[in-house]
Amino acid sequence: MSEPSTIAPSATSVSERAAWWSLGVLTLVMLFAVLDRGVLTLQAETIRKALNLSDFQLGFLQGTAVAVTVGIVSYPLGWLADRYDRRLVLAGCIIFWSLAVVGSGMSQNYWQLVIGSALVGAGEAGLGPITNSLIPDLFKPKRRQMANSIFAVSHTTVSALGLGLTGAIVGAMYAVRPYLPESMAGIDDWRLAFFAVALPAPLMVLLVLTIAARRRAKADPSDPAVAVPDMVAAAADPVVVPELLPYLRQHRQTFTYLITGLMAVMLGFASVNGWLAVIYQRVFMQTPQQLGATLGAIGLAATAAGFLISVYGLRYFSPRVGPRLNVRVLWISSLWAALSFTAMTFATQAWHMYTIHGVYVTLLIGATMIYPTVIQTVAPRLLRARLFAALAVMISACGAAAPPIVGLISDQLKHLPNGLILSAAIVAAPCLAVGALLLFLCEEHYMKTKHAVELIDEEHSAIESTMTEPAKA
Repeated sequence: MSEPSTIAPSATSVSERAAWWSLGVLTLVMLFAVLDRGVLTLQAETIRKALNLSDFQLGFLQGTAVAVTVGIVSYPLGWLADRYDRRLVLAGCIIFWSLAVVGSGMSQNYWQLVIGSALVGAGEAGLGPITNSLIPDLFKPKRRQMANSIFAVSHTTVSALGLGLTGAIVGAMYAVRPYLPESMAGIDDWRLAFFAVALPAPLMVLLVLTIAARRRAKADPSDPAVAVPDMVAAAADPVVVPELLPYLRQHRQTFTYLITGLMAVMLGFASVNGWLAVIYQRVFMQTPQQLGATLGAIGLAATAAGFLISVYGLRYFSPRVGPRLNVRVLWISSLWAALSFTAMTFATQAWHMYTIHGVYVTLLIGATMIYPTVIQTVAPRLLRARLFAALAVMISACGAAAPPIVGLISDQLKHLPNGLILSAAIVAAPCLAVGALLLFLCEEHYMKTKHAVELIDEEHSAIESTMTEPAKA
């Protein structure tokens, strides 16, 4: 077993008001990320025509370029988030990806745009690990699931709002053109949209710095047993924490089923989600404005309905199923998605696609709520950010492969009116079905790891209490 590494000691807990304010800030940052990510998604068909791209090139641009970069940088960012002030790491990510968005708008050819898109993904790669590590540190265990659920619903809501807002920004470029200085008069509308969505970056950085940071408790650096989660600045005395790989090996059955299941599910979703905007525009002749507004409305309605279903569904089934319900929701949602994506191949009008889209999104809201809790449940506090980051690396590898695979198949089926939809379903449905099976097999092992994590965290909490009391004195 490798030697343990060191991080800063824990801080004392924050107030509930500060915790909820911090969650609100994280939600705004997520909305900002959706804008920066969505500006390429909603303009994909326009950019394809402007740069004369094939479907394979477009799939590589939207999927592989981003996912490979996310896979490379996620773990280093998780490593930083486990050791330094997570607010500063997140602020740095925002600055980086905003500059990359501007660079994407300045791209003069396909490969420059690929690099810009990849760098946007690199900056946004830290958002998931940092957010999912901050929430358990901000909220006590009894409030954690509520915070995760609210953030998941907020994530879906801002994603829907973000699509609508991005579509409005894209459409607004035509209206603002007469008021632009002469030096910008010749810039393409799709480029102006990239510049516009990056403007709020300085405000987002300032808001991130207001996220609650707990007062650090001093520990005795000579005590090797001291090991508690960090959340604050890096200047604290180092303490010993475990490494990730030995922990994964210790619980190999749980993580084998969980990780491979999530990878298969990600491959399935990426096969469709990476092409939905293009499908709506190419097959059903939807404009970016129509698409953004409609998908935004669907997302908001699905969020409201899914939240109600999830709340009452979980309340009803939790006493009967127990903690394994978390994993069960994931595999049932994956199976439903496989059926939904298969049904999309029979759509002949835009409203058919929108209806199927709305139904599966509604049911997936529950899975969106549960996923962070599943990972937090099987991750000790001291390993949480790194586990989320490691999962992002492995899952992103599947996300990188999906869009170009669909593009290759689509290039061979262009003679069919629904060739792109069929290509996406050919990849997505089997992957989601396999993922559902693997997550089903994970249930029993998940429960064993959950119990082990509870024991580890109880020990760490006891150590935290011994170091906090002297600090208060």
